[in-house]
Amino acid sequence: MTEVLTVGTFDTPHLGHARLFKTCEQLGNVTVGVNSDEFIQEYKGKPPLFTFEERATLIARLGYKVLINTSAGAELIREVNPDILVIGSDWLRKDYLKQIDMTPDELDELNISLMYTPYTKNISSTEIKRRVANA
Repeated sequence: MTEVLTVGTFDTPHLGHARLFKTCEQLGNVTVGVNSDEFIQEYKGKPPLFTFEERATLIARLGYKVLINTSAGAELIREVNPDILVIGSDWLRKDYLKQIDMTPDELDELNISLMYTPYTKNISSTEIKRRVANA
């Protein structure tokens, strides 16, 4: 069976996350790497709204295998060694490989395909936090 990995913060779960997970599910066995609270604090400069335990528990209850991601992502990707790494297409506008501290050559050497899935417009954890702040 094809092994699929997606990695993210998944703070304030929303429709975009559900669509991402469903796409992954259609491709094979899904593992979700959930960023640790410490990594988020370091990377974003602020803590997540929901703790790692809260985010991981929710995703696990949806039926997905959950692993903690404590760094940019390369270590977890090497550990899981998926056939496909799936991310939202919003990362096409950013340097995703730089963010996860990997190169195209490294993905090729590990025989990992990188797949972008369509970004769900008008919804994000940042947007939800903005809505709540303005409510």
